[in-house]
Amino acid sequence: MNKLTIEEQRKLLKEELIKKINDNDLDTIVMGVLINIVERAIVGKQKYNTDLDRDDMSLKNWIKNALEEQFDNSLYLYKAGKMLID
Repeated sequence: MNKLTIEEQRKLLKEELIKKINDNDLDTIVMGVLINIVERAIVGKQKYNTDLDRDDMSLKNWIKNALEEQFDNSLYLYKAGKMLID
């Protein structure tokens, strides 16, 4: 079987998620978040050749990475807020 491209994987997963979400009558916000999480997981797997099931990082490293992501988020939000005010 041929390996699917990232775009093909995204399309299939999006279709499957939409069907499951519609079957459970979930709102569009929840649907959008779920689709984005799955898409990020696919891209991350392709980019880093690993996923969150990895066991080569300590708890300290997981916390450090999460904190760095939050710091980045703070910077992005601050910048966006400045752009709205300016």
